[in-house]
Amino acid sequence: MLRAALAALCSPGGRAVLLGLLAFCTAFAMRMLEYPAWQTPEYQLDGEYLLATHDAYHWTAGADGFEFGAGHPMSELVRYVALLTHSTSGEVGFWLPSVMGSLLAVAVFAWAAALGGMEAGLCAGVLASLAPGFLARTLLGYCDTDLVTLLFALVAGLGPGLWLAPRLRTLPGMAVALYRRLRRGPARAAGGGATPDAGDDGDDGDAGGDPLAPRWMAVLLCSGLLGWWSQEWHSMFPYLVRYYALLVPGLAVVFGRRGRRADLMVGGLLYALPMLGGWPGFAGAALLAVGLRGPWPFLRALAERRVVHAALWLVVLWLVADAEVFQTMLRSAQSYIKRAGDAVAQPDGDVLVYPSVAQSIIEVQDLSVAEVLAYFHPWIPAALAGLAGFGVALVARPAALFHLPLAVLAFLSIKLGGRMVMFGAPVMALGICMPVHWLAGLVLRDNFYRTAGRLLVSAVLLMLLGAPYLEVIPAMTQGPILNKRHAAALKFLRTNTPEDSMIWNWWDWGYSTHHFSHRSTIADGASHGGPSLFVPAAVYASDNPRFARQLIKYAASKGNIPGNVFEGMNNHDADDLMRKLAARKEPLVAAQGRQYLVVSFDMLRLGFWITTYGRWDFLAREGRGYQIASISKPLQFSMENGVVLVQNMDPVYAESIDVFDDTGLQRQMYFRFNGRHFIFNRTTGDKLVIDDDMYNTLMVQLLLSSPEDPRFTPYFKLVFDNVHTRVYEVL
Repeated sequence: MLRAALAALCSPGGRAVLLGLLAFCTAFAMRMLEYPAWQTPEYQLDGEYLLATHDAYHWTAGADGFEFGAGHPMSELVRYVALLTHSTSGEVGFWLPSVMGSLLAVAVFAWAAALGGMEAGLCAGVLASLAPGFLARTLLGYCDTDLVTLLFALVAGLGPGLWLAPRLRTLPGMAVALYRRLRRGPARAAGGGATPDAGDDGDDGDAGGDPLAPRWMAVLLCSGLLGWWSQEWHSMFPYLVRYYALLVPGLAVVFGRRGRRADLMVGGLLYALPMLGGWPGFAGAALLAVGLRGPWPFLRALAERRVVHAALWLVVLWLVADAEVFQTMLRSAQSYIKRAGDAVAQPDGDVLVYPSVAQSIIEVQDLSVAEVLAYFHPWIPAALAGLAGFGVALVARPAALFHLPLAVLAFLSIKLGGRMVMFGAPVMALGICMPVHWLAGLVLRDNFYRTAGRLLVSAVLLMLLGAPYLEVIPAMTQGPILNKRHAAALKFLRTNTPEDSMIWNWWDWGYSTHHFSHRSTIADGASHGGPSLFVPAAVYASDNPRFARQLIKYAASKGNIPGNVFEGMNNHDADDLMRKLAARKEPLVAAQGRQYLVVSFDMLRLGFWITTYGRWDFLAREGRGYQIASISKPLQFSMENGVVLVQNMDPVYAESIDVFDDTGLQRQMYFRFNGRHFIFNRTTGDKLVIDDDMYNTLMVQLLLSSPEDPRFTPYFKLVFDNVHTRVYEVL
């Protein structure tokens, strides 16, 4: 039995399993270098780790069956893993990224094997999994669709890649064959047309075996169905699967081996029909497969007819040319590119312009070429070598064209934002490792030593190029996106408010409110444009508590839907409404249900953006954010005289100083009117200085002032306070 096991491991299949598992384990072990940074009570609430990104809370809430994330494949993945492991959705959200991120190493390893470099896949897989652009979006707690977008992009094309790669000619092989034919041309004419050698055109009709063997047809059908399902995960896949559907017949026509092109085109149908047509396409493709290999002569005669194949390819082209898909792609690109306000057309031909959120989202900020390369690998020369090597791979293995759109997406980050850069990870990794693998094969001629030598080269290359990650990974961890005290306040809402309550929190924390409180919010990560951005920002940025209360209740009277607040209005109408709600002569707005307003120290860090949106002028179509700055240098301060001493700077005399810690809030006002208000948080280490306008906003005053302040008591009632975060019921 032991001998049989060793023989199995020495076989190509056994070696593939062993190396794929080794790639996964190595990637996972490297990723765990950030885990020690999470070993602090500040990163946990009630024994559960907090999560590292806003979107993670959307999927964990959906896994619990709450809000619109429920039923989405990502939420279902979290839910099923939680059921399988007997854990909570929050625990799965913390650990799943490292597991799924490490699976990318296996997918890239499989692609390296498909391109003829199994041993190179060990290094390529780990480097792809650890590429900074991908790693930054799949660290512990980053439970988002990024875990599957890149993975599915690779897996959806892996089946046809494994099937096509050995059956395609290469550009060098085609060039050599053409050169030989040209040289033999005159001799053939003089010698009466001697028959050329079988391999003269670089073809080998038996390479890879029968392309329509039942196992390959099953792989193509299942791969197509996987590609179709991937479109449920992310808006990128409708475009990617169309590229794959056209790439397979393109490769078959241009690079297919002589005598096999027709079979490759049929295989392309088995892949494209289910991928574009879903279950009906799968049924049609399966019927074609049964006709080709089944025992029914009539069905076989029909399935083998070229006119049937041509008709099915016309169906594929019709499915590819879906105008709605390309319009959606254009709108998606514009949402990343534009920086102006969001305009909503009105029936009278006018427009209502809202502030745009794009300018404040980090992931849509443009990157330079150097920054893009740094996201491929910490060493830019290695990233450049990977790109050059990918060019070599395209020439040596045409099946590498499956990865071309990933390279394009990576460099589109120059204009479409940093999120796209992660798609360059497999391109870089395969580009580095595959050429080295091929060079090692030229030097090591013996079969045994060639395999062992290539594996050794891959291991050495991995140790060399993986070395910087020993420092990079621990430094990349950012900890949770939400302070535990803020999370505790949201958890309080779950058991101390009616289920139909509406929670007003800044949209950044809408998803986490869903997760912890299981209550609806006025805005969240999916509703952050136009009115959903302006309405809560206007409340937080206002210095008029009555106006803030009026706007909240007016929104409640409109179904708690921000878009209804300004429905049918132009810019002048919207401006008039805001003035009317601010007027003291107007009666208090009545509305059904209860609303709760959350204010937190976390919000202060975003004060510039919140006030930029909240102080939006509908007539001028612009907003001016209030001044807030974070002090990074060491400092000392005196609560007695209000003097702040910042390292290497002259003394600064404060108008006010507020100090947060877990025991309470210390406040001191000074008889100065210089607009310098300092806010220090001893728990988090934050040191902020803000101007008068920012200091007088509701988001600051409701957090700092006494809840019994007569400015607030007619409109807001404090129901929760842990110093860092307060929750008020809107009266």
